[in-house]
Amino acid sequence: MRFAKACQGLKNAISHLSCVIQTNNTLVLNSDQTISWVGRTPGIIKGVYYPLEYQFLLDRQQYSLLLSDGSFFQFFYSFDANNELEKACLTYYPQPISTRDTVDELLEAAEEAFERDDEVLYEHLYNWTELLEIKQKAPSNTSHVRFDFDRKVKSHCQSHIQFSGVQELRLPADFFPQPLTFVQLCEEMLPDVDPLNEKKLSFEKGNSLILQRPSSLISLGCLT
Repeated sequence: MRFAKACQGLKNAISHLSCVIQTNNTLVLNSDQTISWVGRTPGIIKGVYYPLEYQFLLDRQQYSLLLSDGSFFQFFYSFDANNELEKACLTYYPQPISTRDTVDELLEAAEEAFERDDEVLYEHLYNWTELLEIKQKAPSNTSHVRFDFDRKVKSHCQSHIQFSGVQELRLPADFFPQPLTFVQLCEEMLPDVDPLNEKKLSFEKGNSLILQRPSSLISLGCLT
């Protein structure tokens, strides 16, 4: 993958999502060979309840593309002086989804956790019952999903998928995708977007970053 190819891939993603884009905040820095977004603040928020994480980023316009349903994508690619991909991160933040749990159900679960001496779960559930009663806010069962790449990392696989801020769970990958390929990964959650097929992804398949297969790559063969 080269910088020019990633730029074309970004254009392809914008074109595919054009009918549902509310705000295009993408930023291409040719001098630095970087694809980012205006006002980007690096890093992932960890240990924060998802609706608060989502709202924090939304309020600060920390997105590349904001979609019509309030969900958003972050596209980040950084290339070195040799035009080789050095770091990248593709993230999708869906709108928080409220659960159907009632105050009584949460309170009952909190009491059961208390009886099991599970103080962490008890405090979490009990605090939510208070918030439900005061603000009528329901818990959310949603998290962000992201595809990360770091060429210099040694402690884990260079390319991997993660969910929310859970650092202990990484699904290794033997490639790093173009933006439109990542959009396809999330397309079941997107509002009124036509599904992508092999023909529409021909550029992406030929211009993604291919890596050495990691030993821990998830595979059906791992179970035999």
